[in-house]
Amino acid sequence: MAQNKKYKKLPLKDLLAILWRSFFIQTGWNFKSMISIGFCFALMPVAKKICANPEELNGFLKRHVGFFNSHPYFASYAIGAVTRLEEERKQIHAPSEEVIDKFKNALIGPLGAIGDQCCWFVMRPASLIVGLTGVAFSQAIQTKILFLLLTFILYNIPHIYIRVKGILDGYGYGIDVYKKIRIDNYRRFIQSFKSLGVLGIGILFTYTIYQAYLLHWKVSLMFVLTLAIGLILRLKRKMFFTPVLVSMVVAIIVGII
Repeated sequence: MAQNKKYKKLPLKDLLAILWRSFFIQTGWNFKSMISIGFCFALMPVAKKICANPEELNGFLKRHVGFFNSHPYFASYAIGAVTRLEEERKQIHAPSEEVIDKFKNALIGPLGAIGDQCCWFVMRPASLIVGLTGVAFSQAIQTKILFLLLTFILYNIPHIYIRVKGILDGYGYGIDVYKKIRIDNYRRFIQSFKSLGVLGIGILFTYTIYQAYLLHWKVSLMFVLTLAIGLILRLKRKMFFTPVLVSMVVAIIVGII
């Protein structure tokens, strides 16, 4: 394949510039083209290297400012891979612009799906639960701040790792980057954060029940009832807002009684 031929790679400083720009991929978000402006912005270092004149640069920007959407962290895989392919197109005349555009569009679904599952559905809530658990148990304000800092670190270390790995894997594998973005490659990562989140929920739940009981038995009863009703409606009826509303009504009734 074309990516196996010899060609001159970007220097490390340009890859670092692309990585840095990828952190701002959502700054130009809009309903028409989603994160394409930020995607194009991240590619500017390679564009300046391979475009020989303003006309070529203008054509490059027009192609990449079109529609593109993905999870903002996992978009780095597409950024790295497109950087590699644009270099190859200029140096060894393959792949074509059409192939690059189709390849980029083909990554939209997989990157969005795996990113949402890893980050929004698992990593973010698990990190937040750890922070809430620490704040609930802490008495001193300094300790609470430390737990909030831990939450920030716990979330952002894997976040930054994903961005860095995405750029490096995308640039290293080029059009074969799809091999690195399968959900199976992140099973251990997802399971670790799920376990952390479940542990935090268990500790927080037990502590809340105990504190409620110390206030009054009605408070603990209210907590258990609202939690049970909310879980039943969520699991059986697949509802979201209704469990919250019903839980609030039950809490008010128990409070009045």
